Amino acid sequence: MEKKNKKKKDTVHRDTPAQEQKLELEQEQKPELELEQDQYSAEQQEPAGKQQPTPESAQVEQQPTAEQQAKMYLDQLQRTQADFVNYRRRISQEQAESRIVAQNALLSKLLPVLDDLERALAAAPPEMLTHPWVQGLLLVARRLKAQLDQLGIHQFGASGEPFDPHKHEAIMTEERTDVPEGTILHIARPGYILGDRVIRPAQVSVASSPSPTSGVAARQEDAEF
Repeated sequence: MEKKNKKKKDTVHRDTPAQEQKLELEQEQKPELELEQDQYSAEQQEPAGKQQPTPESAQVEQQPTAEQQAKMYLDQLQRTQADFVNYRRRISQEQAESRIVAQNALLSKLLPVLDDLERALAAAPPEMLTHPWVQGLLLVARRLKAQLDQLGIHQFGASGEPFDPHKHEAIMTEERTDVPEGTILHIARPGYILGDRVIRPAQVSVASSPSPTSGVAARQEDAEF
């Protein structure tokens, strides 16, 4: 019994320093843990006097001022006005192009009739020019040309003019030395123009400079004679 009691006393005596060390360690760590908990709770809490914004206050802050609204409405009005001006300009341009297309379609059918009428009058014998039916054809041709002039459509193309590839269509060339190269010699079919727009180019024959081979052949023929 004495041995057992002695053993218990020894055990209690050995455990006491360990428990004391554990208690000392917990007491040393306790201020640090309390400090960390205090800092964490302070961070989680809002400062006094500062309140969380409510949805109503956020909505009031996001609403534009009267000056901003006026500027926004002015921008919208200017954009709408610019779109309308561009729309009117585009419609006017499309209408003008439609008129030009319609005029070209009509003239493509009318001008060949006028060409035939002029050729018929040009081929009439001189003694028949005073005949009533020839005078009637001349009157019809003059009235057609007058109507074209009122529409702004004018005939162009004459002998002696310089050749213009934008207005003339060369269907024949002729070597000539008495006129400059590129001079129009004959009008096979007159052209018509509307403002700056060529409706139909004039078909013409153009003078060209003699080639060296043709000059040598001409000199050989003269030498033979």
